[in-house]
Amino acid sequence: MKIFLVGPMGSGKSKIGKLLSSKINFNFIDIDKEIEAKFEKTIVEIFASEGEEGFRDKEINFLEKISLSGDAVVSTGGGIIEASVNRDILEKEENVIFLNASVESQFQATKDKTKRPLLNNENPKQVLESLYERRLDLYKSVSNLELNTDLLSNEDIVKEIINFLNV
Repeated sequence: MKIFLVGPMGSGKSKIGKLLSSKINFNFIDIDKEIEAKFEKTIVEIFASEGEEGFRDKEINFLEKISLSGDAVVSTGGGIIEASVNRDILEKEENVIFLNASVESQFQATKDKTKRPLLNNENPKQVLESLYERRLDLYKSVSNLELNTDLLSNEDIVKEIINFLNV
């Protein structure tokens, strides 16, 4: 069984993923961290040298491989749902959880924008708003459960996911 966490940057996918995987004794895979480890570059460096398109290609390759592996909780990058091939993969999965967070909450969680290449600009909050509007329906289209991270604690989110999964 695989559990995929999707949602905007700053919605808590990595934190929730770590908590959930330890509770249900699954491996935890953070696609962004896996990409950084494999290519020995930060995401910022990959964006700088290969652009967003180069990074998204790497993301596609990782998602394809992960979807074939064993039990795991998978934290995806915020933009993973932009590629139709990724949406096709996720739509076939039974356990895709959309961690929805308000733009204000995302902004508070991503203030350290040096690690977030899409936010390295004059108005990161406006970028978050634009990305959220563009991606919201895509997150909803691939997910089987939506949880609002503004309204629930991390522990409550994990409980909700475990109840949903019946594990």
